[in-house]
Amino acid sequence: MKAYPSRIFHIELPRKHHFNPAFYLGRFAGPDGSVRELRLVHGKVVLKSRHPDATGFQTDLYRLEGVPEEHSQHLEVHFMSSLDNGAAKALARIEAGDMMDWPSEERSNWVRFVVGFFFRNPANVVFIKSHIANIFDAAVEALERNYAEVRCPNDPKTFAEAYAKRNPAGAEIHATNFIADLIDNDRLGPTIFDMHWAVLDVTRSKFSVLTSDRPLYMPLPLGQVGAYIILPLSPTKYFVAARQRQAIAQLNSMDRTAIVLEINTAIVQQAREFVWGRDDAQKGFVAKHFAKLPERPILTAEQMQEAIDAARGATAADFNEP
Repeated sequence: MKAYPSRIFHIELPRKHHFNPAFYLGRFAGPDGSVRELRLVHGKVVLKSRHPDATGFQTDLYRLEGVPEEHSQHLEVHFMSSLDNGAAKALARIEAGDMMDWPSEERSNWVRFVVGFFFRNPANVVFIKSHIANIFDAAVEALERNYAEVRCPNDPKTFAEAYAKRNPAGAEIHATNFIADLIDNDRLGPTIFDMHWAVLDVTRSKFSVLTSDRPLYMPLPLGQVGAYIILPLSPTKYFVAARQRQAIAQLNSMDRTAIVLEINTAIVQQAREFVWGRDDAQKGFVAKHFAKLPERPILTAEQMQEAIDAARGATAADFNEP
C-alpha cells in the first residue's frame, strides 16, 4: 500500500473583528457593492468606498491576552460569530416582512444583536477591559495585606505574583466574559424582546438612511412608557421596537424626510469614528454633525465605584487561591 505523508492542518483564527458586521453594512451598499465610509480622522471627515467586509472592524479587538494562542480569539469565535450568524438569519426574515410568530431563540438572536451595538465598539471594549483591570488591582491590593500571614515558604513573595502565576489572564478573561454578559443583558434584552416590532419604510424620504458605529436611536430611556428604539437597516428602512403600538403608528404618520433627518442627525452626532451610507451625497451633513453628542456611558461612576469597593472586600476564595 502506498504511504502518504501525514498533513498538519492549521486552523487560522479570525483576527478581523467586526463591531459593525459585514452582513449588516452590506445592506447599505450602492450599485457597485461598496459602502461609502465617512471616517473622522484628526477632526476631518475622510470619505472612501469600501467593501462591507473591509470596514467596521478592528484587528484583534476581542483578543484575549495571556492565554495560549488557540484560546486567544475565544470571544470572537464562540460568542460574536454565533451572535452575528443568528442575527443575519433574523435580518433576512425581517427584510422578507415576516414579523409574526418568531421562535423564542430567533427573537433572542436579534435582540442580542441590537443590544450588542451598545457595547461591542472599540471604545467600550477598551473601557470594559480597563474597568475590570481596576477591579482586579483593587482586589489584589486588599488581599496583599493578609498574604504574608498565610504564605508558605515556597510560595511567591507577593499575592500579585501568586495570582499572576496561577491565573495570568484573569482580568482579560473576566473582561471578555463581562462583554458577553452585557450583550446577554438581563434588563435590556427582555425589555426589547417584549416590545412591539415593526419595519419603518422611508423610501419617500429626500435623504437616504445613514448608519454609524453608534447606530441605535433611543430618544427616551427604555423604561418609560412611550419609549422606542430604532436601528437603521438599509438606505430606505428602519427596525423599530416600541413599548406601545401607538409609538409605531405615530412614526408611520410622520413625514418621511423629517424622520430620516431627525434620526440621521442623532446617529451622526453620537458616532465616534465611522458613518456609513449608500453614496457621498451627505458628506457635508456628516461633517457638520459628526460626534457632536457626548458618549453615552455604559456604566455610571457610581456603578464603577461600587464594583471597586466590592473588590476591596474580596477574599482569597474569590480569587480561587488556597
